[in-house]
Amino acid sequence: MIKYSIKLLSLAVLSGFLFSCNNESNEETAAKERAELLKDPEGVKPATPDLLATVPFKKLPVTDSTSFDNFNREDKLSDKLVSKLQLKSLDPNFKSFHSRYRIALSNDVDMMVVTATAEHEMKTFLISYSKRDYKLIDKIQIAYDEIAESAFSAIGKISKEEVVVKNYNYMGDEPVIEVKKYKIEQSGKFVLIKG
Repeated sequence: MIKYSIKLLSLAVLSGFLFSCNNESNEETAAKERAELLKDPEGVKPATPDLLATVPFKKLPVTDSTSFDNFNREDKLSDKLVSKLQLKSLDPNFKSFHSRYRIALSNDVDMMVVTATAEHEMKTFLISYSKRDYKLIDKIQIAYDEIAESAFSAIGKISKEEVVVKNYNYMGDEPVIEVKKYKIEQSGKFVLIKG
């Protein structure tokens, strides 16, 4: 009876170990597949029409304070996806674009936050797209950081109906804060209402 119990216990421990190893490899496989999709959107299966499927959604409100201090440079978008999403139109001086997160707006419009990086500065944009064909509808800069002079920055807060961007200038004796407010229309347009 004792031998039978020991064998049964050994079998249970071995099964648990094998299951946990298999579960871990599934997580690694999923992470690798996600990384591959971000590198090459052409690798997306034709049955998957959403090129941004690997970009996570965030719930509103969201405060975006992307800076060199908190940016990890993950999720760099491939040149093909940058071209498809017309990201060079954000700022032609930037070469590297990173997906951050998405925000659901409506059945027809999707919003994505993208950070464009250069050696000494980064800009983060809120971009609206048509879900049907990924045509860029509108864009606004919601965060900024630079390390050349460390004198300028911007932080944006996105809510259901508006975006508020605070631009900070520390060049003078007293900091200057400029606030811009944008209304988010259901069409995906951002309308400046203050600034």
